[in-house]
Amino acid sequence: MRATLLVLVGVLVALFASAGPASAHAQLISTQPGSLGVLASVPGHVTLTFGERVQVTAGGVRVLAPDGSAVDNGRAGHITGRADTVGVAVTSTADGTYTVAWRVVSADSSPVSGVFTFSVGHPSSTAAVALPPAGSTTVGVLYWTSRVLGYASFALLFGAVGFVLLCWPEGAAERRIRRLIWGSWPVLLLSTVADALLQGPYGAGVGLGHLLDTDLFASTMALPLGTGLALRVSLLAIAVPLLSEVLAARRRAVLGWVCAALGTGLAVTWSISGHLISGSQSALALPVDALHLAAMGLWLGGLVVLWQAKPPAEAVQRFSRPAFACVAVLVLTGTYQSWRQLGGWLAFVDTEYGRLLLLKIAAVAGLLGAVWLSRRWVRSRAASPRYAVVAETAGAVVVLALTAALVNTQPARTHLPALPSTPDYNTIAFDTGGPRGAGTLKVKFRPLTTGPDVVSVTVLNPHGWRMDVAELDVEFVLPAREFSPLWATVQHVGMGTYRSAVKDISIAGSWQLVITVRTSDIDETSVAEPVTVTVAER
Repeated sequence: MRATLLVLVGVLVALFASAGPASAHAQLISTQPGSLGVLASVPGHVTLTFGERVQVTAGGVRVLAPDGSAVDNGRAGHITGRADTVGVAVTSTADGTYTVAWRVVSADSSPVSGVFTFSVGHPSSTAAVALPPAGSTTVGVLYWTSRVLGYASFALLFGAVGFVLLCWPEGAAERRIRRLIWGSWPVLLLSTVADALLQGPYGAGVGLGHLLDTDLFASTMALPLGTGLALRVSLLAIAVPLLSEVLAARRRAVLGWVCAALGTGLAVTWSISGHLISGSQSALALPVDALHLAAMGLWLGGLVVLWQAKPPAEAVQRFSRPAFACVAVLVLTGTYQSWRQLGGWLAFVDTEYGRLLLLKIAAVAGLLGAVWLSRRWVRSRAASPRYAVVAETAGAVVVLALTAALVNTQPARTHLPALPSTPDYNTIAFDTGGPRGAGTLKVKFRPLTTGPDVVSVTVLNPHGWRMDVAELDVEFVLPAREFSPLWATVQHVGMGTYRSAVKDISIAGSWQLVITVRTSDIDETSVAEPVTVTVAER
């Protein structure tokens, strides 16, 4: 036991030593060449700089010529040894508009992708259809399933051991208790291994054929996620002799503290590999997140013991108090996490993270109702609580699934920020009159000339975050003449970002750039911006 304690202390020290602030999804800071830039010649490299270190595969940055052909060398990687900068060599001499599609993996293990364009000589139409790979649906489903199983097996292992130590010492001899404990341990181990193998294909957007790709696996282990997974496997190895001691009913006074430390350490392995810190460097983020997960595990695992092992009335009554304490901890820590991850109340409806969090809050509210009914049932009919906790357990499983989804979703506070206020951007307010129908457009274009032109439009909600809309159209109108409007081809290239290209403006003069924004099936509006088109130099 003393040797086990020493090893456990060492692993926990390593856990907290490696538990620096985890980042949210990586944000693209700058590109070379710049988006919508016009160069005199084709650059030798295209580079992208992010706000944190990222991982990139060899095909993670693709450069497409105006005719749609690939002109990169297919060997994207870090530039000058910088972990936050990636790039790829370009081999081309053609003039026109080039399209760059990229996909990288953030420090929090989530893939991030986007598209931008630049021109050589002059902007032109392009045959490129360059959206980053969406990834394999099979890999995505397996990855999400693995994460749900990881949370669930941790909860069952930690909660069952806690129930035995706190409420039912005699339960160590029960076959169902042993089955729950020894059944959850290999599931947690297998889900951990599956996370390590699936992360590479998931982040790179490739299929199951790359599951054993050593380069992708090495990239995964270089992430904070890899550190957390390796430490989780170490703690699970340490857990084997401890579980044997628990089930042998030896030295319970010491075992309680050791198992609590081990369970907390397992919880930390998730905390250090997720998007804990967004914006401010909160010292409370790590312990609050670990405490939240540990309380969830103790409560949910205890519920499964109540459901499956049928403990005596005395054990059920003993569990009531720690279960209530766990619920209180979950509510407090969950409230803190929600406040920290959300930039404001509008984020609940304006971001995917906020909407998922609303679903989780609704599930937790239903769960608290089930807890209240379960406690009344336990107090009055403690001898047969099994059916009283079925709804409680089912609700907790729903919360676990939503938690797994939130882990892979960009926190609202780190949502793409507003663009800088510079002369390169024209700001136009719009309001379609419907819910979530107000915002601003950031419009960017080079001096417009006769011939092909390109306009970039970014849609911002009132909170200053980029947002997608149901439809966005761009047209050029010449009020001085009775010409039909010139419609621009609009391409959605990223969150709230649209690129429009008009093939030929044949007449110089004072035009109007008209942008139509539709935010729902019935809510839309059009806004206009005067622009001057000059004769292109030959």
